[in-house]
Amino acid sequence: MDRRFLNSQVDPAPFVLLGRSLYPWCLKYRVRLMAFDSPLVTGSRGISPADLLFACKVCAEEELGGQIGWVDKLRIMSLAKNPAKFERLLEAFAGYILVQDWPKFWEQTKTKSGGGDKGVPWPLAIVANLMAEAGIPEKRAWEMPECQAIWLNSALAIRKGAYVAIMSPEEAAVMGEEEAKEAASNPVKETDNG
Repeated sequence: MDRRFLNSQVDPAPFVLLGRSLYPWCLKYRVRLMAFDSPLVTGSRGISPADLLFACKVCAEEELGGQIGWVDKLRIMSLAKNPAKFERLLEAFAGYILVQDWPKFWEQTKTKSGGGDKGVPWPLAIVANLMAEAGIPEKRAWEMPECQAIWLNSALAIRKGAYVAIMSPEEAAVMGEEEAKEAASNPVKETDNG
């Protein structure tokens, strides 16, 4: 059985970062951080210690807005002065998101039937599908660990006849090796900008 799937079904252990106990990463937190254009989920700009602190506040369900307390100001200054520690905390946050437990999908080369996403943001499409197809209550659909939601949504889509091809762990490893070889042979990626 696929270890990524099995790992996704184990509810995450309590996770503490920057003095906060974070709830399991879910679609609700992803969308909230997207709404605030957090570079931790959008990649829109470089990540600062304040960005990491804000993401932790969102995932700990703390009240947003208002003044930053003196302890958090000290944390931000400390991380700004210690890039190695900041990088370790960023890696810890990346591990908290559990993207490594998502299914890996083959790119679709055949024509889609069904007309694509019709402009619905993918997190909302997943939540709507979990509610409509599996009868999951809205709160649970938004708050279940994200990797569980992704796997369940994929299974529901396959059940309905959608063309969804999930790579085996072995196939994903080979693809990763191929991508690494390609990156090593072409260290400068060309952009579409010219």
